[in-house]
Amino acid sequence: MNKYVSRYMCYYPATFLKGEKIFGALRRSRDFQWRSASDIAAFQLQKSKEIALFAVQNSAFYRDLYRGIEIEKFRSLSDFARLPTISKQDLIDSEADIRTGWRGPCETKTTGGSTGHPVRVLKNASALEMERAVTWRAYEWADVSVGDPQGRFWGIPHNRKGRLRAAVADFVANRKRISAFNLNEESLAKYYRDLQRFKPKYLYGYVSVIEALANFVHQEQLLPFPDLKSVITTSEVLYPNSREKIESVFGVKVFNEYGCGEVGSIAHECECGGMHLMADNLLVEVDGGTKGELLVTDFHNYKTPLIRYRVGDYASLSDRPCSCGRGLPILENVYGRAYDLIRLRNGTSIHPESLIYVIEDFKKDFDVISRFQAIQRSHEKVDIYVVPKGSWSPESAEHLERRMRINVSDELNYRIEVVPSLQREASGKMRLVKCAVPG
Repeated sequence: MNKYVSRYMCYYPATFLKGEKIFGALRRSRDFQWRSASDIAAFQLQKSKEIALFAVQNSAFYRDLYRGIEIEKFRSLSDFARLPTISKQDLIDSEADIRTGWRGPCETKTTGGSTGHPVRVLKNASALEMERAVTWRAYEWADVSVGDPQGRFWGIPHNRKGRLRAAVADFVANRKRISAFNLNEESLAKYYRDLQRFKPKYLYGYVSVIEALANFVHQEQLLPFPDLKSVITTSEVLYPNSREKIESVFGVKVFNEYGCGEVGSIAHECECGGMHLMADNLLVEVDGGTKGELLVTDFHNYKTPLIRYRVGDYASLSDRPCSCGRGLPILENVYGRAYDLIRLRNGTSIHPESLIYVIEDFKKDFDVISRFQAIQRSHEKVDIYVVPKGSWSPESAEHLERRMRINVSDELNYRIEVVPSLQREASGKMRLVKCAVPG
């Protein structure tokens, strides 16, 4: 689809009908990025106080949490750091009390599969509007804009309703979805042919899947996509060797993105290599100083306020200026977001999100799993550790194993073990899918 047709006939009208005025928000966000660091800090203090005061007045949870704290007297962001933090578990346990009576269009976002804490967040239209606006601003750093055709390397829902919704979203956004769930020479050849016909201006998605296609293109000595301007990677750690491989094969620059489902984009890489925080949409702090767990405050979500929210990732911040000249703060290393591909002996690779999708769907259908972790011990075996809840039974394990064989691979043996708790990484991050097979 022509990018202007997509932009003005599909994307802007579709979002406007949901109450999102992205065109104006994007214009304002373009101006904001060039503000000075001191102006941005003052803006963030003002917005942080506004959302905190609104939460106290309209949310039973925050009213109790902030009891006795005089937010209106805060004079700096260090004062704001005195507020208690909230966690994913708080969102699960106190969902109704956290929400406010905000009226108007809202969208439900169910997130958290990568950390084992599924949570549900309602976002009002203005929050979604800003989330999308700052994301599109960052994509402009990668030389793409609203309506440009995108090759999307992402998950595909297993159920019919989910696939239909994904297809509609992809049409509106002018993107071709490439499944992350089954990677072998046959599927990669098909994806390459599909993208050559689609002519994407940029590729977006999981590092491991884009790299797998890059390896295939290199091995088969195929031509890169002629209209490609950039690659935007997300959801996984972008290691230097992966960046080098993707850039060398496709002949374009890779731009990294970091975010989470509850708040959307948190940081994006600019053309000079700085990972800039989306400071007009979020306040990002590090718990305990310059390096630690990230805390995020969403300035615009008035339906489910997220204030000093622990996203579950560990990183560091920097006060160094970027050579691009933008005043947006810099996010340094993000620790722990490395997923492992599941490897079969025949050379097929399976993205870990494939397992996560199956288990999350099983949890929704039967509500007998609290948390889980999958570890591949050999090319033939995956151990699935389950922290049970409710009416878990041996039949539950048999049913889950059948779903794995149908939706992931029937070439793997799945050993399901009930455990009281799951093991975290040394960084504190929970990796739900791990591969312990060498090479």
